[in-house]
Amino acid sequence: MADQHTINIPAHPNIYLKENDSERELQIEFSTPQNGVTADTGLLIFVPGFGANINSKVYTKMREQFADEYNLVTIQCDYFGSKFMQGVERIKAPDRQALRNVFSPEEIKNINQDPSKLLVLLKDKRKVFSVQADLQENIKDFNDMSLMQSIDIITALEAVKIVLEENGMRYDNSRLIGYGHSHGAYLLHLSNVLAPHLFSFLIDNSAWMEPVYLSKNRYLYQKVGQATLSIEFDYLAKKLVQKKHIINLKELYTTCAGGAKVLSFQGNDDNLINHMEKEAFVETLNGSEFILVTEKDVDNKKYRSNNHGLNADFLELFSFALCFEQPKQEKKGVLEKHKLSLANLSVHADFTTGLPKFDVIFRS
Repeated sequence: MADQHTINIPAHPNIYLKENDSERELQIEFSTPQNGVTADTGLLIFVPGFGANINSKVYTKMREQFADEYNLVTIQCDYFGSKFMQGVERIKAPDRQALRNVFSPEEIKNINQDPSKLLVLLKDKRKVFSVQADLQENIKDFNDMSLMQSIDIITALEAVKIVLEENGMRYDNSRLIGYGHSHGAYLLHLSNVLAPHLFSFLIDNSAWMEPVYLSKNRYLYQKVGQATLSIEFDYLAKKLVQKKHIINLKELYTTCAGGAKVLSFQGNDDNLINHMEKEAFVETLNGSEFILVTEKDVDNKKYRSNNHGLNADFLELFSFALCFEQPKQEKKGVLEKHKLSLANLSVHADFTTGLPKFDVIFRS
């Protein structure tokens, strides 16, 4: 059985703060093959999207199983703001009209006296009840859906490489795979642009062209007895991330081609992504491939639907995706510094000091 490791390191400073934020920590989980790390052992990082995290059972299973099955050091991090991408822990007090639409005056009186009774009283009603998530985000910790999250992913990879090297473990630096789902796949694309020397192969399951929830609110539906709770998430990033179009994948790859071969899976009934736009984009990436999943392609093995995320079996999909991985090539040296210039910001990346340092300059 693969060996499991947990490390907590000082995280990259928050790029949205003027003063250095030294309080951030980055949790990294990684697994090494039971038979040890050798010069043939590659690296694989998992990046989940909304509704999954570093502790999700499927990701824990993949970290453990893939390390031995595919001779990989498997990696995952608890990236910036990911805790706000899960279910809901708190809801804001509903307005009076919303309560009147569902509850009797006596029930409303009981709820006002004890808010915990809301869900108890709701479960017997065949109603949809709308509430807002009380996210309690702030500029120190929020779901930015972009730069900080990708910086954490890159940092996690570089940190594990340092740990391996400091322990005298040789590994295959020419084989570094990213496996992402939905927003996680988008973050891998952004990471590929921020660090074009890093990845050899990206497996993209339903990455959007740009984060939808930077422009629209997210809705999560949860059954409560006979009722349905409609939970609205209004993310702080909608206000803080300016000129959102510049982090569209088409814009990003126009600025920097990235260094990885991309394999992109996309359903033709995806309500978050225009599959024709996505296919046209992937076709512009050198050596990359696009697989459109239609209803007739659903095999109830690797794909269980042609909707967003394909209701995929992540283990089967990864096994299938590896058939498209190109033979490894020796890296053309180590990228020391890299600059990315966009319409209203520039990113200067420095890889010469161990863990990478990103200087982000925002322009109005």
